[in-house]
Amino acid sequence: MLPLIAIDGPAGSGKSTTSRAVAARLGVPYLDTGALYRAIAWTANQRGIDPRNRAGMVKLTENIKLNFTEGETETRVWVDGKEVTGELRTHTVTKMVTPICEIHAVRERLVELQRRWASRGFGVMEGRDIGTVVLPLAPLKVFLTARPEVRAVRRSLDLGIVDDKEALSRLAGELAERDRRDSQRSNSPLRQASDAVVIDNTDLSFNQQVNRILSLAVERFSLKLYGVNS
Repeated sequence: MLPLIAIDGPAGSGKSTTSRAVAARLGVPYLDTGALYRAIAWTANQRGIDPRNRAGMVKLTENIKLNFTEGETETRVWVDGKEVTGELRTHTVTKMVTPICEIHAVRERLVELQRRWASRGFGVMEGRDIGTVVLPLAPLKVFLTARPEVRAVRRSLDLGIVDDKEALSRLAGELAERDRRDSQRSNSPLRQASDAVVIDNTDLSFNQQVNRILSLAVERFSLKLYGVNS
């Protein structure tokens, strides 16, 4: 059986870096679904569309051409032929993502693209509703999590603000609010699939959490993968 793995979890849980490393070790493609939502947010920001304007966001999503592929370090994304990968992690885009994720029609289009990507039958896909909505029949589902304060520090390192206590405090509040909205939204909420393996990586090193998932994959898909530690 070829490996098809769904990895979910809240912001700052290490989904992207871990999923990318797992996919590389298994020799399969990887998709960061959050990058697709960020591309929609980036486009809305460029065009001055309020992310809470549902009609405007639906029209935008229906009319843009969205393409993506796996790069060496991240999922690369193009909007209407322009690569926007390097512009997707700004604070402005991040703040716009959550209300956009709550729009049913936007999620429907992106879920369709995600399922088409996974139709080849193998790969590692990560997000917030992969195991519950996008790929409910994925043979291996993982739910990554960590204590909120640890997730805030990790995200602050990504943004280069770890030494700014005020910014770090503000970020922790934003992550808590995003957790609340993601978990309570009526459409595709963030939640653990009933058959997902939960990995709390608060006290795990990066290699330990990667190897934990690789060990699950070796067992689930009857793989021979050398150098995996349990």
